[in-house]
Amino acid sequence: MSQKISAFYYIRNNKRRVSVLVTSLAMFSIITYISMFLLSATSETYEDILTETSKYIQYIQLAGDDLEYSYSDEQAATEDIYHEAVNRKYGEIKNSLVNSKGIKDAFVVQTEYSYITSLIGNYYVEVPMLNKTNMEKVLKHMGAVLASGRLPDKAGEVVLDSMLIKNYGYKLGDSLSQNKDVKIVGIINCGYYFGCGLADQNNTFYNPMICVLADGTVRDLKSTIEKNGVFLDNSSFVDLKNGERNLQDDVISSISSSTNIIFTGIIVVVATLVVIVSISYMRDRRSEWCLYASIGYSRKAIYFSIIRELLFTFITAFLIAVIVVIVLMKILDILLITELGLQCEYFLFNTLIQILCVYIALFGVLQIPVRLEIFKIKTIDAADDDI
Repeated sequence: MSQKISAFYYIRNNKRRVSVLVTSLAMFSIITYISMFLLSATSETYEDILTETSKYIQYIQLAGDDLEYSYSDEQAATEDIYHEAVNRKYGEIKNSLVNSKGIKDAFVVQTEYSYITSLIGNYYVEVPMLNKTNMEKVLKHMGAVLASGRLPDKAGEVVLDSMLIKNYGYKLGDSLSQNKDVKIVGIINCGYYFGCGLADQNNTFYNPMICVLADGTVRDLKSTIEKNGVFLDNSSFVDLKNGERNLQDDVISSISSSTNIIFTGIIVVVATLVVIVSISYMRDRRSEWCLYASIGYSRKAIYFSIIRELLFTFITAFLIAVIVVIVLMKILDILLITELGLQCEYFLFNTLIQILCVYIALFGVLQIPVRLEIFKIKTIDAADDDI
């Protein structure tokens, strides 16, 4: 007789027990993946701000020491002297950038800010305030297209990308949360967390920064300037290099601790649940296996039939989880992520690998009670002899 036992005999006749095991395994995958998906809305959003946007627009915050300007010097403590110091250093830096590879333009700007609130924490986005000519250059450089409203035509007016608008809940005509004198007159689409506006020419150097337009290849703005003989040892740089560092230090490191806690908690819960379910799954099955042994099936045949049962439940659980996760992510993206102006990542490779590793580990752990029960199998005759 054939030594192969169909795994579906038990599955068909014990749908309830099998369904409980499938459901518990599927819930583990669903909860884990959706939790990581929601956390990705924070990391992906801040990555877009700190690295993607910084590929094309970068900033230098000039320090007083680099300007040779001191607030303690009474003679220098006037706007005209400060204006002169900024212009002098700006001219020096711009001249150093003229022939630098990857740099398209640079100019002094006032700086306003708009904050981004994610599911965890918040960050800020620079909003450069320029003259009209430079504003048009920046908008073109960032690929901005006016979606509604109008472009700024007087000082203190700005346009913001639609993602910034959604995130903070702005409307046309609102003021920036950080400066009530700055009005939002237009909404643009450019694919970046970005905005710009017209500066007050009577207060040109309020919160000044040097805005640098790059082509996406400039990673370290400080080194680029130093190659041309300009050294800014005390100034701050908003570029790709610092963006990557801040992303790692301020965002990924913080989220990683939350991620580990969540993943560990889910593992503990699901492992406990699977053990309980597996005990129920194996309950009262020794007599079934003894019957198989009595009619001529080997322990090996019985063992592999159990393995096929478990494989079926694990694979079914994984496939169900995949379908449910895709549907839930789409719903969350439409109702939550997009509405909040956030970014997210659908395919989480590392999370998927972690889930598969846990499945493999659980499948391995379940071999222990199975093998123990297999060794206890007796034929009906042997059982009668014991009696």
